[in-house]
Amino acid sequence: MALFEKINVLLLWDDVGKVASTVRANIDALARESRFKVFPMSVFGDIPGDLNIDKFDVVVIHYSLVLSVDAYVSAEFRRRLKNATAIKAVFIQDEYRFVDRSIAAMRDIGIDLLFTCVPEEEIPKVYPESSLPGVEKVNVLTGYVEDALLERILPSYQERRIDIGYRARKVPAWLGELGQEKWDIGQRVGEDAARYGLAVDLAYREEERLYGKDWISFLLNCKATLGVESGASVFDFSGDIQAVVEKAALDHPEWSFRDLQRKYFLDYEGIIRLNQISPRCFEAAALKTLMILYEGRYSDRMTPWRHYLPLKKDHSNFAEIVAILRNESKVNDIVDNAYREVALNPDNSFAALVRIFDEAILRRLGSDYVPITDVYSTEAFSSIASQHREARIKANRFRALMAWGYFFFFGKILGFASESFRDKVQVLLGKYLRPIFRKLLGR
Repeated sequence: MALFEKINVLLLWDDVGKVASTVRANIDALARESRFKVFPMSVFGDIPGDLNIDKFDVVVIHYSLVLSVDAYVSAEFRRRLKNATAIKAVFIQDEYRFVDRSIAAMRDIGIDLLFTCVPEEEIPKVYPESSLPGVEKVNVLTGYVEDALLERILPSYQERRIDIGYRARKVPAWLGELGQEKWDIGQRVGEDAARYGLAVDLAYREEERLYGKDWISFLLNCKATLGVESGASVFDFSGDIQAVVEKAALDHPEWSFRDLQRKYFLDYEGIIRLNQISPRCFEAAALKTLMILYEGRYSDRMTPWRHYLPLKKDHSNFAEIVAILRNESKVNDIVDNAYREVALNPDNSFAALVRIFDEAILRRLGSDYVPITDVYSTEAFSSIASQHREARIKANRFRALMAWGYFFFFGKILGFASESFRDKVQVLLGKYLRPIFRKLLGR
């Protein structure tokens, strides 16, 4: 039996709430396609007391669990991870926030491998060897092409009723210029589209976002969708930028993004380049929905004019974009190219992610590694996982209720409020309700 067939991997993740489909696809791919024997377990806060981590060769903490936040991974949870003898690997995303806290948590538990979305050339700026000594840092994408999307029957150009569709949310100002672009592109295209008589469906609020099947159905009804590079252009290592900007936004609701940027974080813009391709690009490519994207590199996975229409950030070429959007033949050429060369590219598949994962784990274990023999059977592990799911039902219901309350409050009660007022409420809720939420969950 080959070495990898004897390796047992515990994959810890959080599956509650409106989980983006790429999260489940990520977990399913690692569990199904890895050459190792992977045992996925959904947790939140704590892991079962009767789960023996030392029965695994490798423990993986997925990015759906925030290692440095007690509500997701409690102090006791981290203590058990620290004491475990297994190789420890972490997948991390949204790496621009509380960087120092994240690094401290990873150092505390003694990780061996870090799967990061930070581009290869930028990794030393975020995770220098001095901060995570001996840890191998491996670059991965934020998402990959889901096999299920490639199996769908796709509607034609004429069958799609929406010319341009888009969903986004207004992210905090302290994420910088790149975060602001997600909001700007939808707002400005909405204004541009009215002059050209385009049928658009553009929404920008959290409660209007679509998930899972609803999002896929929406994309299938769109001739085109909008997009920008994923990530943030400001890295907040200490959390100080977030704190000062949020306070200023509360004290001065009349201040614009540009005002806040100029006063507090302009000098931090672009120091670290996190720009990368979004999973939404892969979804659009797989569903043959034309992409209209702000100019960018998109992790060098796509070519402008061949795979997508590059929109200048001042929108000066919008007329050219509309002319192509109205040309069915040209649209079909571009979406066919994107489907064939992006969606079907093996390097963009979840199989590619699994290959990167397996190779990194094997490197870390080394050729002389002796696998653990006292391991869980599938039945024994399933029994523990099942009991843990039952114990989590109450907490999960409470989290679901909190999510429902959030969407009801912003969608119904504040549905017609100004964006500046909603932004202020959002900051206040985060400041005062987050501690209560953690207390109710016993964190």
